[in-house]
Amino acid sequence: MVTYHIAVRVNSVNCCKMERMLEERKAGESLRERVCFGDRDGVEELLILGVDVNTRDVNGWTALHWACKKGYMDIAFLLLKYGADKNLRSEIGETPASVCSKPFLSDFERLCILHDSSLHAVTSTYAPPDFLRAANSSTIRNNIHDKSRLLTPFQDELVLKIRVANTSDPDFIEVDLPRSELTYQALLHLCCKELDLNLQQIHKLRKLPNTKLRRDKDIQRLQNFQEVEVVIDTTNVYKNMQNTNGITNSLPTLPANGYQSISKKDQTILY
Repeated sequence: MVTYHIAVRVNSVNCCKMERMLEERKAGESLRERVCFGDRDGVEELLILGVDVNTRDVNGWTALHWACKKGYMDIAFLLLKYGADKNLRSEIGETPASVCSKPFLSDFERLCILHDSSLHAVTSTYAPPDFLRAANSSTIRNNIHDKSRLLTPFQDELVLKIRVANTSDPDFIEVDLPRSELTYQALLHLCCKELDLNLQQIHKLRKLPNTKLRRDKDIQRLQNFQEVEVVIDTTNVYKNMQNTNGITNSLPTLPANGYQSISKKDQTILY
């Protein structure tokens, strides 16, 4: 009986740890999502609640990486205030400064200097530095749930996760699609460019887990970090191999059943 009670207690503790890890992961995803939307108030709300400011996504990007990528210097200042590490590197060695847009790189460097010089200062309210206030006053940002929210050029991107279906590599890659180009054809061309495919190879686009994308309206309904699979038409891939570099070779056309055949007088030989 004692052994039984100990085993139950250990399992209960492990379950609690797993639940806590899942909650922390979801909180980190929510923080990065609000940063991508430019929702400074939402970001500060999560930080006040204790969400880890240095939590990373699958590529090793922190919220500070995303703030720099999008050019949200006021949010970057807020993240630094709550302990964001400007030296953390992604899986491929990127720092927040290295992904910062060129027009904002100098602003970010000034923010880091300002932050380093005020580490021992205690402030009770959020107060962006003077050189950011003019920019902030000309940028309108409403709540993340407000669909009438005005977008700046750096907010005007949809972040998607794409991969080729049914391959040995299960990993997604993240791509940016301008919101001004939310069309089916634009997404097709982006997938071709990023996944090294051509249009003849693509059979369909699938929004995971089980929704086929067909029209521009389908693309316009996608949300940030939506997972999309590119389904390949193997027949067209084979035909494309026959015309490499524009030179038609002697390979026979692959029939629908997937086998090549030789037709003779009264018989067909499959091989």
